[in-house]
Amino acid sequence: MVRYATFLSEGMRQRGHDVEIWAPKPFLTNNRLPESIKKWLRYLDSFVLFPLRFKIQSRKLPKNTLYVLVDQALGMWMPLLRNKKHAVHCHDFIALKSALGQIKENPTSGTGKTYQRLILKGFSKADNFICISQNTQKELIRFLGKDPERIDQVYNALDPSFKPGDIEEARTVVGNFVKRDLKEGYILNVGGNGFYKNRIGVIALYTAWREKTKSSLPLLMIGYRPSANIQAHYEVSPFKKDIHFLVQVSDELLLKGYQGASVFVFPSLAEGFGWPIAEALAAGCPVITTDEAPMNEVGGEAATYIKRCPSFGELPTWAAESAKVLETTLQMGAKERAALIQKGLDNAYRFNRERILDRIERVYKDIIA
Repeated sequence: MVRYATFLSEGMRQRGHDVEIWAPKPFLTNNRLPESIKKWLRYLDSFVLFPLRFKIQSRKLPKNTLYVLVDQALGMWMPLLRNKKHAVHCHDFIALKSALGQIKENPTSGTGKTYQRLILKGFSKADNFICISQNTQKELIRFLGKDPERIDQVYNALDPSFKPGDIEEARTVVGNFVKRDLKEGYILNVGGNGFYKNRIGVIALYTAWREKTKSSLPLLMIGYRPSANIQAHYEVSPFKKDIHFLVQVSDELLLKGYQGASVFVFPSLAEGFGWPIAEALAAGCPVITTDEAPMNEVGGEAATYIKRCPSFGELPTWAAESAKVLETTLQMGAKERAALIQKGLDNAYRFNRERILDRIERVYKDIIA
């Protein structure tokens, strides 16, 4: 959310607009009180002091000011904007769908369900929405139960630093980081520990592939330190010595990771957009991802697809089938691989930063007008 807010604010300032970012501040929690007390003080900071401060500050602004919620998860603030010009950016509804029992892999607590209902009730009062994918737009309309006054679909924008580079150099840099010779290549995955990133599925897929192939390409998993559950699946893999978790990776190393990879594997269960898919394609890396929206929306004809990973009880069967796709992709000839990479580069142009900002600016201007 912070990253997206920075992207919007900097982009609009470059286009000559005055931009301010408002958010709750830790007035009451800026002390050394016990965490149990701070928890409740944070609620006061967010739901009592911030609304008061908002009402006072907003009176000083011109009537044609546009108020933007950078994520629909901020829907509880929508009542403050109801009679003002506004726009709500919608990213993903994974938490909301989980709370409503629509994602079986992620059961939600009672308080979580209540919180998501408050968010839904809030953003349902908005009139103008910008969705980061066609899939998010369809889901939004379903949740609203009506067509809003305005709804636009504008993809996420890629950082222009994601582009192809020298493969040998990239593999040397990444190899130095993991302390391993990677000149023959490696399989890459990027993602956090959230259930929907399916890192357990990645380990199962890699294990199934290694059991059927003569290759010994390692698996590099960039992201957070693995959770206990992910670590447990890693420990039982007979190929764990070839599985490397890369934690606290810089943006530069992430880019090198994409540039040097033999293939990028991203069997996500759900996404709002799927940043890593676009990043890998833009960096000239072949992509294998899930054949469901929005992953296949972002990958288009440039990615290779596998079925969505079913419940973990069916994980071995899914992994075995997906391993065949991985092997086929790795065995592509030079011409076929080059053609696939070019498709990826062409596809990634849809997420050009300046084009995306231009589209968002037009929507903002239309709402103000």
